[in-house]
Amino acid sequence: MSNTNDYWYWKKFITKDKIKEINSFINNNFDYYEDAQHPAKNVNNESKKTALVKTIKYKKIKEHIADIVDTMVLTNQRDFGYILHGLNPFSTINLNFYSEENKSKYDWHNDSSSNDIHDIKLTGLVNVSEKEYEGGDFHIFNNNETKVNNFSEPGDMILFKSNLHHRVSPVVKGERRTLTIFFAGPKFR
Repeated sequence: MSNTNDYWYWKKFITKDKIKEINSFINNNFDYYEDAQHPAKNVNNESKKTALVKTIKYKKIKEHIADIVDTMVLTNQRDFGYILHGLNPFSTINLNFYSEENKSKYDWHNDSSSNDIHDIKLTGLVNVSEKEYEGGDFHIFNNNETKVNNFSEPGDMILFKSNLHHRVSPVVKGERRTLTIFFAGPKFR
């Protein structure tokens, strides 16, 4: 585990076998595909995200990702200090598929909530790619753009403040898969 000023990261936090287990479980048990109208929009009202997203309720996948979630929660307690609601059984976990077929990407955005009671405080990502890929680089913007080289291999994991602008560059070869976990807490005031 290591940190920068903007995020914490873990190189190869999970094994290739664990990656296959997670992907297989979600592929066979996901609840729904994310609506293409749901993600953030640009000024032309076009979706910033072109990845395919399978969504699964936390109660279904909990036993497969407990170590991941526990590590992220502990890191928050020790290093970020946000008050979090914790994941409930109906919290959603996303499996994102970025492919070369449509040059999948996710333009600059931050993770937020339109809920009047809570905000998304932290975003956790796990690289669960099973195939090699090119492109699909993860970038954070905090006064300047930073390519996050610590999140480029299967098993890598990252946790960052959700209000930081971030993006995924287009995948130009292969398929990039990431697991996304959002941690919410009381509304920022």
